[in-house]
Amino acid sequence: MLLAAAALWLGNGAAFAQPTEAHTPLDEEVSRLFQEVMKDPTNVDANFRYAEAAVKQGNYEGAISGLERLLLYNPNYPGIKLQLAELYIRLKSYAAARAYLDEIASAPETTPEDRARVQALRDQIEHVTSPSQFTYNLLAGIRHQSNDSAEPAGSDIVAGGVPLTLSSISVHKPGWDAFFGGSLRHTYDFGDATLESNALVYYSKQFEFSSIDSAALEANSGPRFDVGGEGSDKLFSLRPYAIANEVGLGNSQFLWSVGGGLSADRAITEQITASGFYEFRSEHFSSVTLVPNAGGMDGGLHSFGGNLSYQPFENDLFGFQASYAIDNARRSFDSNNALVLRASYTHTFELPPQSGVGPLILTPLLYRIYSWDAAANPAVNPTLIPTTQEWRYGVKGELGLTSNLAATAFVIREATGSNLAADRSHDLQVIIGVHLSY
Repeated sequence: MLLAAAALWLGNGAAFAQPTEAHTPLDEEVSRLFQEVMKDPTNVDANFRYAEAAVKQGNYEGAISGLERLLLYNPNYPGIKLQLAELYIRLKSYAAARAYLDEIASAPETTPEDRARVQALRDQIEHVTSPSQFTYNLLAGIRHQSNDSAEPAGSDIVAGGVPLTLSSISVHKPGWDAFFGGSLRHTYDFGDATLESNALVYYSKQFEFSSIDSAALEANSGPRFDVGGEGSDKLFSLRPYAIANEVGLGNSQFLWSVGGGLSADRAITEQITASGFYEFRSEHFSSVTLVPNAGGMDGGLHSFGGNLSYQPFENDLFGFQASYAIDNARRSFDSNNALVLRASYTHTFELPPQSGVGPLILTPLLYRIYSWDAAANPAVNPTLIPTTQEWRYGVKGELGLTSNLAATAFVIREATGSNLAADRSHDLQVIIGVHLSY
């Protein structure tokens, strides 16, 4: 689940929500301007103001109707066809967008600046309509932990995932590290199905404790297809996939695994989406400085879970996640079950244009994590089967610097309780970095 976690860790922003029944001041403004346009359809200023307000509302069809109304009265009105092409691209109506771009390109009065914009929009259409698509996210920064651990910086925690596995490996001292993480996704559309492949790379260099330097490489690939219809008629989309990873700890190999999984997702309403997964990994460990008997941890890991997201308004997103893992290791006292519950809320603040930055995205997070070992460890306490309960809470912030670059910061507090004194711990993580996405 490392890659699934990284997708959440590196992901940024949310899709536009559809308008809800609640009437906002913007809705009232759009309605007022629409009535004004209906009274005087040739009013250039009213049509422009209506189109601008409709775009802010996410009503691109309304904005298009206002601008095309102006073209009926002045087919050569400057700039309108370029705006219409951009709006049709947002609606994925690429044929209409191309038609307007062709008209602009063939017009002798088109300026060099507009021709450059036309070419940029043509390139954008070519990119989004290509069957082969690449997206990537990069995150780099520094981190301080009050209880320095090998856990990947800023990663989402999923039961059975590598971040949770590494979080228990610590030196019980404060420390700093510099880290770099990147995810790459490639999709190829075959029409009836899409081949989706994902890769993740991560590396952390500790300033003081090289024994918890960590590195990870993971990849998965598999087809995604709709079940029960196409588009809005589909019941859900399904994706079987193969997965493999390699994890290093203290500059030595610590873990490698291979396996497969099955994921499914569905849009329940315009505001609610749900997804679920099942995954199996065959895990193989090697002993390292901090885990000298890791070979007994070899075994099969079953994990499953689900996610639910709710977006009531354009700038608000609620997320709920639950995952459960069953780790059947070679040694009974290395076998365990784990449950992770996660809740989050994301709000996007649109900053004034004159500020030169934005948006500002804040995400408070709350986790409840449980784990139960299958048997007592005779070398530690032969009469006590360890159990742990952890609270993890904090906030992630992201400030847009350009359309693809953002400054990020995390503050995460962890408090782990256990019936075994050695497993009790507290940690405060502070992370500062930059996030590049495309």
